[in-house]
Amino acid sequence: MAKENIHRAMGSLAYAIAVADGTIQAKEKEVILNLARKELQLSDSDSEWINAMFVQLENQGIGLNDAYQYAMDILEANRHDYDFDATTKSQCVSFMRKIADAFGETDYKEMSVIDRFESDITRF
Repeated sequence: MAKENIHRAMGSLAYAIAVADGTIQAKEKEVILNLARKELQLSDSDSEWINAMFVQLENQGIGLNDAYQYAMDILEANRHDYDFDATTKSQCVSFMRKIADAFGETDYKEMSVIDRFESDITRF
């Protein structure tokens, strides 16, 4: 899977977590990009894939479930193009957890997105 596809999927999942509590705070996008650079060890240009996906979904008013499914579709469609190994999976889960924790307590909907992702990525 090309790295940009993982980044697009992470942007979609970041959006799903951000929208899970019903509102996207203006500061969330900035925090998400900073976390992407740190947790996924991305350059500014690589983290732009995450930002672009987040902004696209936000502009379209996509809901949590559709954003999640879009991320999983990206990963599924590109599963043979890149080794989505245990280290990469762990980084992605850590990234998602830190997004959920960034603005107070992680709520049930945010945690359910993360739990679902952990379960679903076992097939890759």
